Amino acid sequence: MNNTILLLTILVALVLLVLAVQKILAQNKTILQSERDIANIQTAITQQQADFEVELEQKVKDAKKRSNNMQRNVLKGQIGEQFTPFIADFPYNPSDCRFLGEPIDYMIFQNLHACSEGLADIEEVQIIIAEVKTGNARLNARQKIIKQAVQNGQVSFKELRIKYCENTENMTVLTS
Repeated sequence: MNNTILLLTILVALVLLVLAVQKILAQNKTILQSERDIANIQTAITQQQADFEVELEQKVKDAKKRSNNMQRNVLKGQIGEQFTPFIADFPYNPSDCRFLGEPIDYMIFQNLHACSEGLADIEEVQIIIAEVKTGNARLNARQKIIKQAVQNGQVSFKELRIKYCENTENMTVLTS
């Protein structure tokens, strides 16, 4: 009987041992699968990072190119603004034009030189406020205000006189 109990105890111990080994093998299989999954995720992350870096590099390159093109266009526009009176089909005498640049590009005193030389009547003299634009550029807010003020007739001529006071060495401006 003692042998039977001993044999049954050994048998139960073996069954428990087999079950424990099976559980360990299942856990190992799960761990190996998890490690494979982690490796796959790491590979995917590395690939995404590489793709992102390539994409970022291209976007930076494109942005620099756009920026350079914009700067060139602005520079061309600024140069073009100043040379506008010398373009072949410019409708005014370049010597009648004064470049301001901001807030508007030109004050054109049409026929001023001709009138001062007796070659045109005073009625032919016209003062023109001109803004040069290229491409799709539009008037900014201040330029629109100036345009509206001119269209409304809100234009006048003022003569300013500087008066110097010798006693105080101050200067004042008188408006007539």
